[in-house]
Amino acid sequence: MDTLKELFKIGAGPSSSHTIGPERATKRVKEKFPNADSYIVELWGSLAATGKGHYTDKIIIETFKPIPVEIVWMPEFVHELHPNGMKFIALDKDKKRIGEWIVFSVGGGTIRDYDELMDKSPKKEIYPLNSMKEIIKWCKDNKKHLWQYVEECEGPSIWQHLRYIDQAMTDAVKRGLEKSGDVPGPFKYPKRAREMYEKALSKRASLIFTNKVFAYALAVSEEMLVWDK
Repeated sequence: MDTLKELFKIGAGPSSSHTIGPERATKRVKEKFPNADSYIVELWGSLAATGKGHYTDKIIIETFKPIPVEIVWMPEFVHELHPNGMKFIALDKDKKRIGEWIVFSVGGGTIRDYDELMDKSPKKEIYPLNSMKEIIKWCKDNKKHLWQYVEECEGPSIWQHLRYIDQAMTDAVKRGLEKSGDVPGPFKYPKRAREMYEKALSKRASLIFTNKVFAYALAVSEEMLVWDK
């Protein structure tokens, strides 16, 4: 299994593959071509077919600001390596190409470029055990807790990352519960998280927890929209 740092990521919603992945790819491109004056981004396959609904273009434009970018939608082109493909083309002030990078959003906000997907050599796993049964046996044999297995595989730095993730989750819930009005978009759907939270507090004790969890989930879903400033 890979690191928990890849499992738990922070980024703009609403989609890990169509929003967080392109956001991370855009940041990488800015590092690869820091002197570019503008960019062209080709969105292929599924990224182009459903990118408008997932605001793929919005997060790319937002991440590139103030550098101008042109988005080219190519839903008809599906790369043989993965359906969520992108090509970033860096341009100079005369609109001449200074470099390009092909990358794929492979799910969960994870990105892999062409060379990484073509590399079939065995990868070293962060977690050597492949099932919970094996992990429980390891814990019993070594008289250790589950968190100690995590620390042994990841190193102590994992706790700082998870504290960061926990804080981001908590902040997203708090912001979502504080907001009212309509969810951004053409349908004028009213935000309901705060209302549901207040109703949860009035429930009998046995129902409060379940109803609060629902309100928290709604708060995050209403909060994670990339343009909801």
